[in-house]
This record gives sequence, structure tokens and C-alpha cells, in this order.
Amino acid sequence: MNQAVHGRGVPFMGICVGHQLLATEGLEFGVTPGLDWIQGQVTRLEPNDPSLTIPHMGWNAISFTRAHALFAGIEDGAHMYFANSFALTPSDMEDVVATADHGGPFTAAVARDNVAGVQFHPEKSQASGLALLANFLEWRP
Repeated sequence: MNQAVHGRGVPFMGICVGHQLLATEGLEFGVTPGLDWIQGQVTRLEPNDPSLTIPHMGWNAISFTRAHALFAGIEDGAHMYFANSFALTPSDMEDVVATADHGGPFTAAVARDNVAGVQFHPEKSQASGLALLANFLEWRP
């Protein structure tokens, strides 16, 4: 897989845990090494509102931090379906494409070169999620 993605430039998109695996390491039940394709750490969500539950499950709006081909035609504030207790925090915030908020902001999407990841589930996110998947199939980074 590493040869295909980094050697030949094949586009790659991680979804949910696949998004988290892009990180350098994860801190769920100890330190677990990731692929290190997006430098950073995966840490537990810690909402600043005690009424918010973990895992974070349900619909949430995403806010774009920059434009990216994978999100062409998707409006800022589109709602995506999340099911997560942890989130990737990249070392380089330029890798962040979108954020969401669950008692504080967290990374919803990352991209660098031909590698991308989304914390939400596009396959459960109706028209916006289908648009993202269609954009991925056409993506030629």
C-alpha cells in the first residue's frame, strides 16, 4: 500500500478509523503507531460541555478551513454523520481541510498531496457524503 500511495501517487482516502490511521500515533488504550502519512496524534475528544456525550454520534456541520477538490460542490456547513470518540490533530494545521464542533473544534477532514481522510462517514451522510465519494472517484491529485 505504501508503494502504491507514495511511490505511484495513487489517491487514498481514509474514513473514520482509516482517517485516524493516517496519523503518526494514536492514544487509544496506550500508544499505537499509525501510518504517519499525516503527522499528528489521535486523542480522545474532551467536550467542554459536560452534557455532551462520548462517543460523539450523529449529524454535525463541517466548516472548511480551505478549499479542496474532494469537497467541490459541498457547502460550508454541510451536515455529515459522525461516530467517534477520538480525533486526529495534525502537527501541521495546513493539512486540515474541515473541522466540526462537539464541545470544542476537532478535525473533520485532512488532506496532503494524494492522501486524504475524513472523520465522518460519507456513506451515511446522504447527498453531501455521496458528492464527496463521487469527487474522490474523479480526484487526480
